[in-house]
Amino acid sequence: MNTRQLVLPSGPTVLGSRRLYRLSKNDLLINFTVDIAYLVPAELDVARLRNALAHTLTSFPLFCGKLVKEPEWAICLAPMPGAPLTIREGLPEGCDKSGDMEVVQLQPGPLIDRIDPFRLLSGEDPALAKVTVATGTNATFLGVSCTHTLADLHIVLKFLRTWSQLYIGMVIEPPPVYNDNIQLTLPSDPQRCAYLKSKLPSLLTTTFPLDNFDHSLFFPYPVTRIDVHFTGAQVSALHEAVVRLAVGRNGSLTAIKAAMLTRQDALSAFFVTVANASYDTPVTRIHNVVNCRGFNPDVLPKDMVGNGLQYAATPPVVISPNIREMVLTYAVNIRVSLLEARNPQYVKDVLAVSGEEWYQPAQANRGHYVPPTPGEVIINSNYRHDWPSAHFGHPGTVRWQHPDAVPTDNYILMFPSNPVQTHNGEWYTDEGACEVTLKVKKGREDLFMAALKTVWIEVVGEELKTPRMDVYA
Repeated sequence: MNTRQLVLPSGPTVLGSRRLYRLSKNDLLINFTVDIAYLVPAELDVARLRNALAHTLTSFPLFCGKLVKEPEWAICLAPMPGAPLTIREGLPEGCDKSGDMEVVQLQPGPLIDRIDPFRLLSGEDPALAKVTVATGTNATFLGVSCTHTLADLHIVLKFLRTWSQLYIGMVIEPPPVYNDNIQLTLPSDPQRCAYLKSKLPSLLTTTFPLDNFDHSLFFPYPVTRIDVHFTGAQVSALHEAVVRLAVGRNGSLTAIKAAMLTRQDALSAFFVTVANASYDTPVTRIHNVVNCRGFNPDVLPKDMVGNGLQYAATPPVVISPNIREMVLTYAVNIRVSLLEARNPQYVKDVLAVSGEEWYQPAQANRGHYVPPTPGEVIINSNYRHDWPSAHFGHPGTVRWQHPDAVPTDNYILMFPSNPVQTHNGEWYTDEGACEVTLKVKKGREDLFMAALKTVWIEVVGEELKTPRMDVYA
């Protein structure tokens, strides 16, 4: 049995009597959504969940609003439609299993009430965010779906943490920062603009008409999904191995500079080196999705609502047949790009440029998608996100789910691994463990799997076994 109701804030909101909240140009990811679900191994009180949700919405009133396009892109808060809450009896299939649970779920992904961006934009289903609660024996399934125009994963996780804190009676964290008066202008130097535009991935410059398109556009070739599971010990060993390579590179990097290479840098560099075996063209540029809140507080304050994303692009990478040299070269160039992405002036300028790439297509009723990009790859890593804090009173036992969203071989997802319930009922979290998901073209699975073993032994050695792989044909 399912019930559906609209939930409004339980009292005055942080935006007071505001009727409109203007969206920034970088919020106009109009055909994308953020969908996430949590599985709590306990039967939570649904009435308390609903009351805590209503209280949460006082800090997140935009989740209750309505999208308007005229005279400018904004969220209308008066009248406030509310956030749809779906309550279901019974858990989605597969949510009652113990043992490993992959973060990235196979299609259709987490079984939650989801935003359809096309119905949203047409006005058929105007909700900006939807919440799902499903109850079963000794477990509760919680889901949030929202248009990417409203929030990115950073803000959705903040929403979930606040909901969790209110449910268990904790002191809640501060609400997001709201500021719709920040105006960004393009740099006056044409060469600067050209440089910044050259750093953008094809995702921002490839569009399609929202009112008339062929779905095959998003599926350019048959693919197979492969998940790679790194234990915490494997991640540490890989990181240490890459740092040793950096220190030993003819003295060009001091030990201090080598130590700047992070676990994330090492994982990304290793994974791209492996993926090259399945590509027609080796990767010469890597784009990392970066939450750049706080790098320039005047432009994008820490915990700013909406989207705080930029794409940090490496300089062109020289391909080497030497595996160790290739991994190190990728790692160093990734770190260089991420340091550039933290520069306050760069943040201001690149957001001005990327904003136009989101805004102009939105004005023309066009959406964006990830096209094939030989030689380039996007890494969307959520490895360092604080998702375990939204535990609803059950720390160390909550598992999360994310959709398998991009059907091309040039988009890599990374997540911290879920905790595992053992056969005797105890819970175990492998700190630092990582789950990586990508697609490879059909027929190239063996190339990828062989390369993973080869690169691992060459870089890390044979003391630790090769990370586990799961292949989904």
